[in-house]
Amino acid sequence: MPRLNFTGRRRIAQDHVKISVSAADGQNCFSARLNLETYGFPETAAVIVEAYRQLELSRFEFGTVTRPIPPPNCRLGEFGALEGVKFRVKVVSNDAPKGRLLGVADRIVASDQAIDRIRRIPLINVKGHDLGREVWKIDFADEPILLINYRLADKHALARSGVFQSLVLPEVLRSILTRILLVDQYRYFEDENDWAARWLRFASSFPGVGGVPEDEDAELDAEWIDSAVSAFCQWRGTDRLFKEFWGDSEQGA
Repeated sequence: MPRLNFTGRRRIAQDHVKISVSAADGQNCFSARLNLETYGFPETAAVIVEAYRQLELSRFEFGTVTRPIPPPNCRLGEFGALEGVKFRVKVVSNDAPKGRLLGVADRIVASDQAIDRIRRIPLINVKGHDLGREVWKIDFADEPILLINYRLADKHALARSGVFQSLVLPEVLRSILTRILLVDQYRYFEDENDWAARWLRFASSFPGVGGVPEDEDAELDAEWIDSAVSAFCQWRGTDRLFKEFWGDSEQGA
């Protein structure tokens, strides 16, 4: 590949780049929508999208400025969990001097379908409550509410902490899915206003999980719940969060 010349490059605004991450055939993949028409780049200039995290890098050729054709394979399987993955868009000259970097947009955070769903619709409300000696519990009186003992910790600070997200949130997900499938025997996605349907859509959106088993079979439902919790842990990077918490705890001992 010709050496890139960074002289005279233009900064591409991040609002002209839209990258979305989703699951296809059990693997993470991405799509890119680019608006490069206002920058005056040569029509034949190549468009390259890079996914990166620290020393990991994958490069994808997206055709030219006037014909931004995505490659047939935009999978991100080599990254595993996508925690910390960012994207970079480059416009590179195909004319003399070939390889000159004409424009770049960097440090782009992808829009994730599962994350977007959480941001649009709070899956679970968090409330402070006097729980005696318990730190947390789930109240199923109506739709699930995560109760945190206000006598012991600030509810928001605790819910955001690495130890809570690594040790508690997976069990919250498991408890709620168990209630939906094994106790209430509910398995429908269609109702946008139903809390159980929202949780089922959320859990099934992770790579490799798939749809809820059609038949009411406790063993199959339990296996599906395990798969959903495992995928959730991969998405959240719960092992990394726990290692960070445990390392800080050992250093402070």
